[in-house]
Amino acid sequence: MKNLDRPLLLCYFVAVALGCGLHFLFSLWPSILTEFIAPVNESIWEHMKLVFWPLLLAGAYLTGAGRWRTAPWLLSLLLCCGLLLGAGWYLNCVAGAGDLGTNLALYFVTMGLGFFLPAVLPVGERRSSLLTGAVILLTGLIVCWTIQPPDAILFRDLSLTDAFYLLPC
Repeated sequence: MKNLDRPLLLCYFVAVALGCGLHFLFSLWPSILTEFIAPVNESIWEHMKLVFWPLLLAGAYLTGAGRWRTAPWLLSLLLCCGLLLGAGWYLNCVAGAGDLGTNLALYFVTMGLGFFLPAVLPVGERRSSLLTGAVILLTGLIVCWTIQPPDAILFRDLSLTDAFYLLPC
């Protein structure tokens, strides 16, 4: 594939490492500054931040460097966040395969897709405004639902399921 080169792979590994580091950021430095970019609990929604912020930064860098077009990158970001939510829900709630290895594999595959999809998505640049609005909306939902998460399965701390309540799945 033409776009799969050394700088792109390096950017992928840096983004994956950043996401892995974000997983522990809030527990190391709990503050209002870190709660919006790092997971505050073990919910599926909070773990979406591990994909959203690194892909957002990587995409901003790669589009600024002229390696990616804006619209495919934004669509890829949204699709990867949706994939992580859907697959995370299925693996953890339906299939009962929510162990660490499975969740890490899902993370690495989702991040890989985040770097692969912008090269192959056939979306025109005229959709950039709409996709930018969708990313801004998702950012707002991340902020709002970090402050006050809804009472839904995607927002429940999965590490507490055996101790406090059973998930309805």
